[in-house]
Amino acid sequence: MLAVNGFPERPTLADVAAHAGVSTVTVSRVVEASPKVALKTRERVQAAMDELGYFGNAAATQLVSGRSRTVGVVASNTVEYGYNRVIAGTEQSARLKDLAVLIAVVEGESEDAVRKTVATLASQGLGGVIVIDFDPLGRAVAEALPAYLPAVAATAPHPGYSRSLPSVSIDEYEGSVTAAQHLIGLGHRSIFILDSPNLEAQGRRSRGILDTLDAAHLPHYPTFRCADWSPASGHAATRELLAAYGEAVTAIVCANDEIALGAARAIRDAGLSVPGDVSLVGYDDNPLAAFTEPPLTTIQQDFIELGRLAFDLLTDLIHGVAPLDSPQSIQPSLVIRESTAPPNPARGLR
Repeated sequence: MLAVNGFPERPTLADVAAHAGVSTVTVSRVVEASPKVALKTRERVQAAMDELGYFGNAAATQLVSGRSRTVGVVASNTVEYGYNRVIAGTEQSARLKDLAVLIAVVEGESEDAVRKTVATLASQGLGGVIVIDFDPLGRAVAEALPAYLPAVAATAPHPGYSRSLPSVSIDEYEGSVTAAQHLIGLGHRSIFILDSPNLEAQGRRSRGILDTLDAAHLPHYPTFRCADWSPASGHAATRELLAAYGEAVTAIVCANDEIALGAARAIRDAGLSVPGDVSLVGYDDNPLAAFTEPPLTTIQQDFIELGRLAFDLLTDLIHGVAPLDSPQSIQPSLVIRESTAPPNPARGLR
């Protein structure tokens, strides 16, 4: 029989039972992998399911078991490297536990967009939600989620939260300290920052660099805020930086690798070289970083592991296991490639 839209109607449990010549109770037991069904009967029911294209009914299963087989992931972005790797790590862990993942994207920055996203998540009967809290939109969704819905944040905790979520994070501050120490160790004394585009007063990545400069008694220069996470934004900010500070610039630390790619092009456009005139450090270790010209020194962040740990923390919450008192944290690591070198003696502080 055809449905109203012209497609065949979705097979039901009763259709499978009739096709296999068994009761609906027997089909339910096969779907639930109950040991109460004989092998030959199980094979007959499975063959009927395969022929009809019956894959069970998640909503019905949830009504019987009282437990959802789906978790949600909410993000403001699924294209940028860090976001999509966290989602990939979550999906990998979910598959191992035979769970499905629903991905919700915040479409816009308005309160209405946040409200619609929360409504989508809350209406799906999810077991819980992972919030990729890399930006203010993620935090807005986290705060608006209903208290009855188990939720964790995949990021570091932020001051000012009205709702404190269990969290897993990458220690971005320590990663930026490592980057600054690397450049200082090479002899750089005038280190500039291309900061993240979010609305924070000062990003954790930048704060670690500035604190390290303080510890080394080196000057701060104005931080250049990028418009977004793209190479184009990095290119524009670097042009502005070079125009303002010229030969003082010997090293730039970028908020991510894509921004660093744009910065490298702007440096070449100015008739300079990387790292002969300006050393360049990225952040994230995007797979492209190893294949740029020159290969990019960067801070490696294990976003896949972040997604896995966030999923594990969420499943603990769903099963009533109390989270650790302090947030879990992953340590990043410095990957040294060919984009950093000692400073050009003709450039920098005089």
